[in-house]
Amino acid sequence: MKPLLFISDFDGTITAQDFFKQILLRYAPEKIFNPTGKRGFELLKETLEGTNLKQEEFEKEIEHIPMDLSFIDFYKFFNKNLGDILILSAGSKYYIEKKLELEGLKNVKIIANEGFFKNGKFKLEKNEEEKFKEDEFGVNKVKVISYYKNKYEKIAYAGDSYVDFKACCKADLIFAKANLAKILKMFKMKFNKFEKFSDIAKYFSRFK
Repeated sequence: MKPLLFISDFDGTITAQDFFKQILLRYAPEKIFNPTGKRGFELLKETLEGTNLKQEEFEKEIEHIPMDLSFIDFYKFFNKNLGDILILSAGSKYYIEKKLELEGLKNVKIIANEGFFKNGKFKLEKNEEEKFKEDEFGVNKVKVISYYKNKYEKIAYAGDSYVDFKACCKADLIFAKANLAKILKMFKMKFNKFEKFSDIAKYFSRFK
């Protein structure tokens, strides 16, 4: 078994806000409070497909994703000195991969929902790996953690929302911010609070 895997959510964890909220604020602000009642994968699909953005417009929005740039240095440090890193998201691999590449990170391991342009329109599909797929969010994060626990001695997890709660409970080391930190505190669970990935880098720098 490998020694250590660091798993991180993307939207709201590595970035300042969810990408679908960025799209809603820019192109459909009237839907920001989700009056349709949709959530999870269906909300993401409705948002990313429903705005009918052209590919160049979509990719311009990716450029403007407000990313925590300290993640770049953290990724390079951790990957070189401590272990592997996996981005685990209920968002789309399409924008995650492109944003990371824009910031100089290529060939990052990502498990997320699939996205692509077809006939000039963006299409979102659930994660293609059957062992990780689910209806609610497209990707079942608990199944992903369970799978990798059989391949690594320890797993660290970073997240920001209730979607990360069940998954992070399976990790050996938890880093939390925003709503996830509030939930973990409510349940009196042990975790490390962070705001930026530079905070997480400080934690791991002693193990270099």
